[in-house]
Amino acid sequence: MTAFSSRLGIGRRRFMLSAGAGLSGAALAACGPQAPGGSGGEAGANTPLEKRPAMKLEFWGGPPAAGQRNGRVDQIEFWNKKYPNIQIDFAMGQNSTSQGVAAVAAIVSAVAAGNPPDVIDFDRFQTASYAIKSVWHPLDDMMKRDKYDANRFAPLIIPEAKGLDGKWYAMIRSTDVRLLYWNKEAFQEVGLPPDKAPATWDEFKQAAIRLTKKGGANGYERLGFTSQHSQAHYHIFAWQSGGSFQTADGKKATLPLGPNQEALQWMADLMKDLGGWDTAETFRKSFSTNAQDPFVVNQLAMQYATNGTVGTIAQFRPDMKLGIAQPPLKKAGDKPVSWSGGHGYNMTAGSKNKDVSWELMKWLISEEGFIVDNDGNLGRAKALGNTYIPGMTGQPELDKKLFAKYKTGIPALDAVVDVAIPLMQNSRVREPSIAAQHLWDGIKLSQTEAISQVKSAKQALEDNQAMIQKELDQAWSTAPK
Repeated sequence: MTAFSSRLGIGRRRFMLSAGAGLSGAALAACGPQAPGGSGGEAGANTPLEKRPAMKLEFWGGPPAAGQRNGRVDQIEFWNKKYPNIQIDFAMGQNSTSQGVAAVAAIVSAVAAGNPPDVIDFDRFQTASYAIKSVWHPLDDMMKRDKYDANRFAPLIIPEAKGLDGKWYAMIRSTDVRLLYWNKEAFQEVGLPPDKAPATWDEFKQAAIRLTKKGGANGYERLGFTSQHSQAHYHIFAWQSGGSFQTADGKKATLPLGPNQEALQWMADLMKDLGGWDTAETFRKSFSTNAQDPFVVNQLAMQYATNGTVGTIAQFRPDMKLGIAQPPLKKAGDKPVSWSGGHGYNMTAGSKNKDVSWELMKWLISEEGFIVDNDGNLGRAKALGNTYIPGMTGQPELDKKLFAKYKTGIPALDAVVDVAIPLMQNSRVREPSIAAQHLWDGIKLSQTEAISQVKSAKQALEDNQAMIQKELDQAWSTAPK
């Protein structure tokens, strides 16, 4: 049981979504929890999938760019061929994998309209805030029935898969850890030791300044670093400073804490030292993706990015002189701190066939499911003459198998695993919150306002504190007692 659940004693009663979500209690009643085993007319849970009656399920999450394929398409097609009686409709127009209030609008609308998908790929840290609104179906009874071993998952990320009542609402499909990436050739060019990562914030700032080259049409030829690209979110700096964004009971936002202000001010000062917001943003807006990724094409000398980012480097510049290390410490002697996120598969409370939805979720995160995903991606990479590295599944033992199976043989690329997996022991996840999407938006807005000098760090945090606290108060006022 979580710290929240002991305070809440949460039942499964429905209630109105908070302001801004737009989902009524009546709409929830239309798609509320049903008994495990699914809706009427479904075959028993022990009936083999190939003997189930013909049916269709709708799946949302992670579609590829228009006209392209990805591992998710491969998985759904594999399933549909294996089980022609159980066809999965992959809603290619619905990308449910982002975060924040705007990103969840589509699923909120679908639930309100009474036609949600059966299974959805969802950013895991937001699971709890929608579980308490009865959007998801709990998985505990099915896990117990099938003796499903939840110990396969990395302990760090399990709390994100649960609701505030301690029940499981997501099957973990991925995790990651934030790392420092640097271009060794750029380091050597400016006289920095190419094989030595900056160890502290001070060293990192000095390296970023030395690595920055001004000039060019957009004001720079190269930025040493920018906190506005990839995974240099404010969270990790605040945590390294000793800060946090919410009290342990989840009732109060804590944005204006002194350590938070100190970290955000450091980030704002770094932006000024690198040439200021306006010029840096003009340059950043010239960044592209894939083969033109700014780190790949030398527009950026250092970046904070997840372990998965090595896949871009493997695909488009596998011979890069690459350095990878844990994020620099605030000061020498501090304990390492990184940040892990990831996604999960959630079953909606309105799923038409819960037993089969459950089987799909289990298969997607099975060894076979991941091999289908990774084999497809590997084949596409090879067809283009590129290299491929899988991401982390959130299952440490499975990760060992997959990283061994898809090892590239390129030491600099394969070394990412050797840094990332041990660093998970010193990583953390975002504070579980009943208003997770609002907390995310407010923290990100604070970062932008302070770094752009629109507001002081203190003012930005205080202003967004008020907004987030209003959302927390509203959410708690309608929570089951």
